[in-house]
Amino acid sequence: MKIRLTVTALAVAAAFPAFSQSAVTTDEATLATTFVTATRQAQRVDQVLASVEVITREEIERAGHSTLTDVLKRVSGVRVVTNGGPGANASVFVRGAESRHTLLLIDGLRVNSVNSGQPTLEAIPLAIIDRIEILRGPASALYGSDAIGGVIQIFTRRGETGFSPELFVGYGSYDTVNLGASVSGGHERVRYSLSAGRERTRGFNSKHDETFWYSTWGPSTSYDSDRDGFNNAYMSGSLSVGFRERDEIGINLFHTQGRNEYDVSRLLTEPRFNSRLDKQVSSVGIFMRNEITDIWTSTVRVGQSDDHLNNRPSAIERNRIRSRQQQFVWQHDVTLPLGSLMAAYEYVRSEAGGDTGYVEDSRRVHALLLGWSASIGDHSVQLNVRHDDNSQFGSKTTGMLGYGYRISPDWSVHGSIATAFNAPTFNQLYWPDSGFGGGNPALKPERALNRELGVRWDDGFQSVEVTYYNNRVRDMISGWPPQNLNQAKLEGFEIAYGTHLAGFDIRAGVDLINAKDRVSGNRLPRRARESAFVQIEHSVGRWDWGVDWYGERGRFENVANTVELGGYGVLDAYAHYRVAPDWRIEFRANNLLDKKYELSRGYATAGANAFVGVRYTPR
Repeated sequence: MKIRLTVTALAVAAAFPAFSQSAVTTDEATLATTFVTATRQAQRVDQVLASVEVITREEIERAGHSTLTDVLKRVSGVRVVTNGGPGANASVFVRGAESRHTLLLIDGLRVNSVNSGQPTLEAIPLAIIDRIEILRGPASALYGSDAIGGVIQIFTRRGETGFSPELFVGYGSYDTVNLGASVSGGHERVRYSLSAGRERTRGFNSKHDETFWYSTWGPSTSYDSDRDGFNNAYMSGSLSVGFRERDEIGINLFHTQGRNEYDVSRLLTEPRFNSRLDKQVSSVGIFMRNEITDIWTSTVRVGQSDDHLNNRPSAIERNRIRSRQQQFVWQHDVTLPLGSLMAAYEYVRSEAGGDTGYVEDSRRVHALLLGWSASIGDHSVQLNVRHDDNSQFGSKTTGMLGYGYRISPDWSVHGSIATAFNAPTFNQLYWPDSGFGGGNPALKPERALNRELGVRWDDGFQSVEVTYYNNRVRDMISGWPPQNLNQAKLEGFEIAYGTHLAGFDIRAGVDLINAKDRVSGNRLPRRARESAFVQIEHSVGRWDWGVDWYGERGRFENVANTVELGGYGVLDAYAHYRVAPDWRIEFRANNLLDKKYELSRGYATAGANAFVGVRYTPR
């Protein structure tokens, strides 16, 4: 193994904890935290046999981040690359896997684009999020395709007993305006919530280099030097009604619609045009939960998610892309004398549309899955198996076996082995040939085998977690026209440590990863070998404040490893002041040292900037 644990990395790991609920500091917090995504059943975080993160609504508001991508950048094992400012296309790499290898769920519904396979993370506002669960490592045995790297599941806001309105108004650098309102509540058996808002920023020039390269024709200076803004409106809602003692029926819905401006390279003879990309992401799901007996619960969920893009690169060009997934899940959870059983049937119909003109524009997946998990004294076991029948390429069976052992009240170890697969996207399969090659209908699914081993230490005051993983991906799709050519090795360590010291919550994480193409030996693009972050938070009187630092070493921009992006570190800070019990002023300053760096070659990132807001939450 060629990963180098540097002295600096080990020093950071030994001094600070990770931004995760696996690094909680009290037994009470551990008991209060559950995790669903790792087993499709509610489970205590300290009993999960996987590498996971939980980010709560309280943590999101306290840190004051503006976007979902900003939050995910500070999660161990997750790297995010954006092509410009707010609203620009974002790619997420979980443990070094491709962006299309990360499954995004919103309230249990798949929302990845079936065209590209990627989740549209940049379009999802933080204001609608109640909780984020992140499962690192292959999860095809639970969710089928799209989960070679891991799963990110977002739970939208829910109502609780009582009545809780909230208002937020904020303004910041780049003429950024953020307006939001929500109301939630409930009584007896009825729960409801409704959130709506708008985000707007004039942004900054997404291309910092005034010389563009346009194909093989040489440099062009015909580019847009203006700001590239983002305008987004959103709403989400939920309603649930309980009947009998433990039965429930409900609906969740979410919709966001925004416009992102961007720069493209052009020939000198082409007129200037304010290129823009309109994005719509939505989902609606209806669920019914029934307690059939004291030990048997049935849950039915039916829903639909849509991901629409309208691209206007020039005054005469317009490209529309449509992605839709219709989903049905019937899951049964049974408490056994030893452990619990999960059995489910899942159906997904995927449709790709727009102006592309695919030869095939739909496919269907029927899946059966079975899971069993149990704790036997100091031993824990998890077993999952899933069989997918895909109308495009046939059948695929995946499995996962996990084992954990509590050595002492403070020490535990866990390990797992899992197989996974990723179905080719509609673009890879059926993109029309326009003279530069097209899709390849003969593509096979990508396959993966992951092994990992972790150790945890938690004495109730401080905690340490170290996880080693080794994920081998075969039949990896690359090139154009796409082919099953490559094999990838994704190997690394995730290190976390946490403590509460003299009134300060100090958290950090270190990632060491060797992600490379096994055929060429080159490193995979945009994956840094080493990255780390540190967060320090403190509360005193009416004040809450914190600082965080995030950085990563150099990485390559291209497959050939000929273009390297430099390493960087960014320092941010926030402060909140509670003026009155119902009113709070929130301030955040980003990139305090005005660091100039690139996440993607040729694309600018924000300089030093600040944002201030007022939040009203009557108690």
